[in-house]
Formats: sequence, C-alpha cells, structure tokens
Amino acid sequence: MKRFLAFALFLACAPRAFAHKPSDGYLTIDIEGTTVSGQLDLALKDLELALGVDRSSDGKITWGELKAQRGALEAYARERLKIRNGQTPCELVPLDLQVSDHTDGAYASLIFNTTCMDQPVAGLDIDYSFLFDLDAQHRGLMSMAFREQQITHAFTAEEHAFHFDANGGGLARQLGLFGREGLHHIFRGYDHMLFLIALLLPAVFARRGRQLVPRERLQGVLLETTKVVTAFTAAHTLSLCLTTFHVLAPPPTRLVESLVALTIVLTALNNIVPVISENRWAVGFTFGLVHGIGYASVLTDLGLEGWHLASPLVGFNLGVETAQLIVIAAFLPVAYLLRGTRFYRTVFLFGGSVATCVFAMGWMFEQIARVSIMPF
Repeated sequence: MKRFLAFALFLACAPRAFAHKPSDGYLTIDIEGTTVSGQLDLALKDLELALGVDRSSDGKITWGELKAQRGALEAYARERLKIRNGQTPCELVPLDLQVSDHTDGAYASLIFNTTCMDQPVAGLDIDYSFLFDLDAQHRGLMSMAFREQQITHAFTAEEHAFHFDANGGGLARQLGLFGREGLHHIFRGYDHMLFLIALLLPAVFARRGRQLVPRERLQGVLLETTKVVTAFTAAHTLSLCLTTFHVLAPPPTRLVESLVALTIVLTALNNIVPVISENRWAVGFTFGLVHGIGYASVLTDLGLEGWHLASPLVGFNLGVETAQLIVIAAFLPVAYLLRGTRFYRTVFLFGGSVATCVFAMGWMFEQIARVSIMPF
C-alpha cells in the first residue's frame, strides 16, 4: 500500500507537462502580389519566460508592462522569425502591438509587414524559432493565405523551417502535418492517454455478481475494448467537429480542462468502486464528448474557416485515433497476459486507478481554484 501511495503522490506532484494545452504560438501570413504581411501571437506567459515582461513580479502582466517591453519584443521577433523570398532576405517591419485572446489566455499580437518583394512571390522560406530553447514542446501554428489557398503548418523544435512553393503543396501534406499534430497532442498532453488507460484497465475482467472474473477468451476482451473505444472515438469526433466548425461555442479553457480532469477522476473511481460495471461504452461516449471539445482548441485557434478546416480536421483526428491505437496495442497484450494475477489486480487496476485519480484531482483543483500546487 505504501508503494501505491508514493506512486500516487509522485503523479500528483508531476511537472506541468501533464497539462492539457501545451505552449503554442500563432503566425498568420497574407501574401498579396509583392506584399507579405502578418501577425505573430505569443502567449504572455511565454513572453514572461523569454523576456521577463512582468516587471512588478506580481504574477500579472499589464498593458503598460507589455508596452514597455515592445522594443524587446520586436527585437525578439526579428531574431526568431526569418523570412526569405527566394534568395532575398526579408526585413520584418513591426507596425502595431495588440493583445488578443486565445482559448488558453491572453496573447501579445505583433502586426508586421516585410520589405523584400521586388517581384510576385513564387516561393517563400520561413524559419520560426521562438521559445524552443525554453520549451522543447512549443509549437508554432501557421496559417498562410495565398490567392484562394489556405496553407497551414506547425513549426517544432525539430522542424522549424518551412518552404512554401506557390505551385506545390496539396491535401496530402496537410493531412500528414495535422496527423502528426494529433499524435503529438495525445503523447505530450497525457490527460487523454490517462483517461483511455483508465477505460481499458477493467476490460480484461467480466463482472459476476460483486466479483471481477478474468475473461477466459481474448475475443471477449477485444469485444469489450472495441465497444468502449468506439464509443469514445465517436463521441470525441462528434464534439471535435461541432466545436471546430463553431456549431458549439467552446467554454473557457479552464472549464474544459476541469471537466476533462473530472472525467478522469470519475473513470478511475469507477474502477476502484464500480458503479457502472456493465455498458461501460456509455461512460466512454459521455466523457468522450468533453475530450473532443478539449481537442478542438488546437484547430479553433488557427483562425481557419469553412472548407479550409476540412483537411486539418481530418488529419488531426486521424492522428488522434492512431495514437489511441498505439496505446491500445501496447497496453492490451500485457493486460491480457497478466489478467489472472494478483499483481495486475493490485498494481495495475487498483494502484493505477488510485494514482490516476489523485493526479486528476490535483489538476482539477488547480483549474478551479486558479492556484498552482505543482512544483514546476
């Protein structure tokens, strides 16, 4: 028991990498003839890490503090955002500084144009290197408008350069790009992965009265897993689509993250003290609706509209489903082989559920109380 409590405490005190919404920046670029203009959005909390904007050290960044650091921000932008038109380097010319809201809080918005275009754009090279030295998980999400095209891209620490060919691109690149984003979203967020594992933990058991009995055949385990995962997938796909296309208005990020944490708490508690032991697919479907709204924040902040959202949405969802299949493929064989052992019941089902519940409760308390209880 002491080991389980220690493990639970470790998860409760884990770094903020468990948080749902990782660090993102947003780059919007418009190309019209020989003119390239744009807007760069960086979270105020990220600018504090990079530039030390909060001069009063009171945990709040005011408009006055941001304006006072405008020169440093513009120099930071020139240093970390490089644009070339063919072989010609483009000079970044800041025009205005504003504050905008995204799903995870306030952002500084630097509006700019460039001086380098002596002929219409045929190819553009962009190098985005903000914050990667401070946060390797940071993503720069770009939306580029060119004629009737809407090109999207995600900059990462490993792939921070992008080449735009006015005669190239296409659907396959978009699907592949956002498929990778869907994978990253699951494996660097952990909350959805924990929820999925909490759903899978009892799948190797059947309930007879008050007792959990190991399922005798693999077919029964696969059927139960298929029902639960299919219901979860259908639900989060539905709410992801409805939120991304603005049929549903997304609630504030803190509320969404609190609800996601609550779904993990309730699912883990249900493993410890079963309230719903049959038709667990209904749990997966109901809570999956909440998780889909959480997924949508990655796409809604891109600012795309209408059919331009189609390929990012399909690609992102395919990436999410691929990540789920990887988790299932890694977890289920081990669970099936160990299902009849005391070790699985004690360490995996009970210990894992307790640890998951403790972590999720700590995270939920952070969101509701707006306080930090994590050490990092």
